[in-house]
Parts: sequence; C-alpha cells; structure tokens
Amino acid sequence: MKTIVVSNRKGGSAKTTTAVNVASGLAKHGSVLLLDFDTQGHASIGVGCDLNETLGVHSIFQGKTLSETFIPTVHENLTLSPALAFFDVYEFADLSGVLKGCFEREEIAEFFDYCVIDTPPTFDALLKNSLEVADAVLIPFVPHHLGVVAVGQMMRALYKSAIDFKRELADVFILPVMYNPHVEEHKNSVKKVKTSFGENKLLSPIGVDIKLAQQFESGSPIILHSKRSKGMKDYKKCVKELLVKL
Repeated sequence: MKTIVVSNRKGGSAKTTTAVNVASGLAKHGSVLLLDFDTQGHASIGVGCDLNETLGVHSIFQGKTLSETFIPTVHENLTLSPALAFFDVYEFADLSGVLKGCFEREEIAEFFDYCVIDTPPTFDALLKNSLEVADAVLIPFVPHHLGVVAVGQMMRALYKSAIDFKRELADVFILPVMYNPHVEEHKNSVKKVKTSFGENKLLSPIGVDIKLAQQFESGSPIILHSKRSKGMKDYKKCVKELLVKL
C-alpha cells in the first residue's frame, strides 16, 4: 500500500479537492482508503458521504479501531473513513503514533493498494500522525507569492517530521492549482518552485474550473464524471503522473 498525504498549511489551496479527485482517480487502478483527517469533513462530502458525530477516523484517538469507521462511497473501490464532527485534537495530551499503530495492528496495507489522507491546514498531532505513515506527500499550492512561501514552510515541516520520526523523508510532489498560463505571476511562481525544489517534484498544473467547486454539491468527484471538463482532464493527468512516480 502506498500512503499519500495531501497537505498544505495554507488554507484555500484546493487541498481537499485534490485529495478527493486523486483518491477517486486511483480507485480506477486499485482499492483505495480515503481518510478525512480534516474535521471540517469536506472530503467526506466530496465522495457523497456525511460527517458523523459519533464515529469517524478521529475515533481512533478515542480507542476505536480504524476499520470500524469504514463506509462505502460513490466509487466501489473507494472506502472512506469520515471526519468526526466536533473532534478537538487539543483535548488530548499525547496522540503520537496512533495512526501508525492502527495501520500495523489492523494490517491495513493488506486490504488496500493506496491510502489518501486529507489533512487539516495546521501543524498539529493530526498532520504528524499522517506524516508518520506517509510514503508520499502531495502539496497543492496556488501559484502566487504566499503560495510559494507556504510550499517552503511545508517542506521545512516535512524535514522536521522526518528527523523526529527517525525515518527517511517521504517522496514530495508539488501541484500548482487554479493555474492560469496567461497570468505572469502564476508562471513566475511555478518557476520559483521548480528552481527551489526541483523539476522532478513538480506535477502538471490544475487549471481554473468552476466545476471543481460544484462537485461538492453533487457529492461526486469531477474525475468520475462522464462529461469532459478541464478540471477532469487535469486531475486525470495528475493521477497518471503520480502512478508513474510512485
């Protein structure tokens, strides 16, 4: 099983849109587990499910097993562990290693080919639990100055986590989103990221498409739609590139 953590500490970076479409795209190539670690629960909504107020992925920090939180989604090969509404990570003193422990005890890797984790935009215990099991980290970013700064901050967080966990740094992929090739700032920002972190880490950009926002109302990821759209084509290309790199 390859575990892909979708993360950016900056909000508004299409993190959840990316997690939902990447997970759904990978589900065409194998069995996928999507963990909705962001308590807003938008990834759950994006695959046609509701937030749960009594049982969800965050319940593992309350003594539940991970597998008892699994529910089906709009794709037969995609299983969701939904967000637990109103979970407060700061009520707990030490949550280190909980997700890794669940993966090992429940042998999650025996049941899925891929795991995609949508993380909250904070450097807290939820993100640290995710990074501890990550084979790859996918960083979506909006190509402007603050977006570039956020990528740098995220990279430093990844290096710190690798040192803390005494493990090798996960593969890192950087995904420009809401990209307009006619905007000079967008082109310059992507160039800065490429120069700073290497062309091999950069994925093809996701363009602007209002249908990417509308998908959450329908509860069906755009990558699964039969009607072609720019967003669908861009995320299909993103998944194809990820499969090659992974």
